Amino acid sequence: MTIPATTLGQKTQSIRGQVINSDTQAPLRGVEVSVSVDDKQIGAITDQSGKFHLKEVPIGRRVVQCRYPGFATFSSPNMILTSAKEQYLEVELQESIGETKMDEVVIYDNSYPTQASNELSVVSTRSFNAEITGRIPAAVNDPSRMALAFPGVQQGGDDSENDIIIRGNSSMGMLWRLEGLDIPTPNHFGRPGTSGGGLTVFSAQLIDRSDFSTGGMPAEYGNALSGVMDVNFRKGNLHKRENRAKIGVLGLDFATEGPIKKGKSSYLANYRYSTLSILNRFGFNLVGERVDNDFQDLSFNLAFEGKEGKSFTTVFGMGGLSLEHYRPIPEVAGRGLGDDFRGNEWEDRRQGSNMMAIGMTHLRNIDDKSYIKISLAGTAGFIFRYYDVLDTLNNASTYRDEEHNDRRGILALVYNRKLSSRTKLRTGIFAHQIFYKFYRESTERADLFNLNLDNIDVSANGEGQTQTFQTFAQVSHQLNEQVKINAGAHFYLLGLNGKSTLDPRLSLVYNPLPKTTISFAYGIHSQILPLMMYFYYDQDQQIFPNRELPMMRSHHGILSLTQIVGSGLKLSAEFYAQRLFQIPVLRGDDGNWNDTTTFWLLNQRESAFNPFVSQGAGWNYGVDLAMEKTFNNGLYFLLTGSFFDSKFELPDGQLFNSRFASKWVSSYTLGKEFYFRNSTLQIGARVLYNGGFRYTPADIDASITQERYVADETRLWEGQVNPYFRIDSRIAWFWNSKKISGYISLDIQNLTDRRNPRNIGWDSQNNMEVFSRHPSGLIPVLSFQFDF
Repeated sequence: MTIPATTLGQKTQSIRGQVINSDTQAPLRGVEVSVSVDDKQIGAITDQSGKFHLKEVPIGRRVVQCRYPGFATFSSPNMILTSAKEQYLEVELQESIGETKMDEVVIYDNSYPTQASNELSVVSTRSFNAEITGRIPAAVNDPSRMALAFPGVQQGGDDSENDIIIRGNSSMGMLWRLEGLDIPTPNHFGRPGTSGGGLTVFSAQLIDRSDFSTGGMPAEYGNALSGVMDVNFRKGNLHKRENRAKIGVLGLDFATEGPIKKGKSSYLANYRYSTLSILNRFGFNLVGERVDNDFQDLSFNLAFEGKEGKSFTTVFGMGGLSLEHYRPIPEVAGRGLGDDFRGNEWEDRRQGSNMMAIGMTHLRNIDDKSYIKISLAGTAGFIFRYYDVLDTLNNASTYRDEEHNDRRGILALVYNRKLSSRTKLRTGIFAHQIFYKFYRESTERADLFNLNLDNIDVSANGEGQTQTFQTFAQVSHQLNEQVKINAGAHFYLLGLNGKSTLDPRLSLVYNPLPKTTISFAYGIHSQILPLMMYFYYDQDQQIFPNRELPMMRSHHGILSLTQIVGSGLKLSAEFYAQRLFQIPVLRGDDGNWNDTTTFWLLNQRESAFNPFVSQGAGWNYGVDLAMEKTFNNGLYFLLTGSFFDSKFELPDGQLFNSRFASKWVSSYTLGKEFYFRNSTLQIGARVLYNGGFRYTPADIDASITQERYVADETRLWEGQVNPYFRIDSRIAWFWNSKKISGYISLDIQNLTDRRNPRNIGWDSQNNMEVFSRHPSGLIPVLSFQFDF
């Protein structure tokens, strides 16, 4: 049934989409698709290609539901429908095992709009899309910054960076995926060996329903210890051309999409250029008074549907270029001495990162029970650092040069088969051909700006090629209408040294009552070191001592309890424990652990260049609590609290707090919308309140003698600063006219301009510990967007 808009003068728009079977990827014909408007239904039935078209839907927030006998009901996230842009939904329906009573099937459908799109991710995973990424205050359309609103996630060491710290783990443990393939860190201003950077390369215009996992990943995911960000691109409009222009403090965007062949293929692309670079040229430096930033990125997705919807091909890509320049203070007299935090006033530093991922996927239905997906891709990541220091005569000398170049060709194949009405199999392979070049040299500094040019240390040096190979298999079996079990394993081989792992994975889902879910997951997870670390070079012995290091590994167990209450309220608690092992610690001259040191790799924010042995261990354990309400009557909120401990263990059994053992993390995100005839006012806030960062107190006598901060190794990570506190806010006005719609928004990071402490140093003039504070205070991000 189709009904026209009844509100006088209210504009309308179309919602199109396609419904497929999640097990076979085959289109479903005859699915009832509907959207509720003022207690009335606008409906449609899918055709033989699984496609539907909901016409004349009044603009505003809308939820689309899909119903089909024998399948769980699907409800879309609450999306914004505007006058100038059609909505397109790709819906995967999951078959349900029900309990038959007469002519009625009772199905235990405990679905929730933000539940994982991957049905095998049964714990610690939630889905997100472009709309969610955009409405979180101060997320600025960055999935990493959005994730700070989720349970168990805390900020990194700098508010200007977007590291994802999960449950006490280093951001080294994160895996990024695009269209099912592993990709380099997709961040501008990335750092070597970590998943963080300054700002995402991803264009929010392209993000479709994607998953973010904080643990307990199923067998198809490898090479990750802490979490996975699994991103998918959406299709462009198959029926009409649409454009989007965006002007903001962070960038100038232009996106375009439309049909290549109407109804069968489409294109979608977005280009962004840094507004920061333009502002720098006029003397405005938002990141820091001596910091220039320049970046640009491009993302695209081409989609081609095969005959009768039985095959589907995409060609996708993304790439970004970024450069950050820290300039010295021009006048010698203005540069600081005797303070650990002012030494950079003498330095001229250029650093940045470039990345690219381009590929093709082809999915084909083999029969009515199975499909195969083949992917080919090429990726590249290049991170560089060129650091000079000036003397009192402004002569420059290089004290550090660093380049990390990683290029890959990727082949992936995934096969999915429905073995019976209750049992499914998914298996696949991922093969990487890697071409690498790593180089790092630094110069010994006798003091702030006097370099020993006769002692240049080349700490990383490698060029060549290698391979990685991964394969997985996982079986999902529905024991009855209330219990499902998933079991599988993931195999990983690093060709560089022949080291391999076989990681078992197991999960169980129990629905004792409608709206109640108890889930459990256990698995071993493995991760190779950042590749450049295998090429640490010992100049004295002329060897690569890290070449034979095994993978870092962990046991991970999670128990999850979820209760859905009423309309749209979800309560959850997750209890977890993680045992880390084979973590690198410093190597001594005898080839074993150097017991005079307390270095542990996962306390680092990026790669380290030292000789290692994999004899360290660690623990992370705690509970994540969350209360979430999806949009209802214009209100949503997500309240989270996490209580945990994070320890690392040296080979002699000593336990210490890890760098990320802040003990507790909480976030409070809420938003409210006020609806008018053809416009919407959106306001929101996010409060981050976490335990303060850990630090090792100074060895007072040694620091006085050496006139710099020297850690007291007997009190490792014992200190903790005051709690971290930050308020972010957002206000936006959405408007609609006949052919143009858009919004104006103002996001403010750190509304109260609080400067949280972030690092410890030494004041040699006053002989005391000092703490640097986050240089970024209140940051307003103003944006204008136009759809036409």
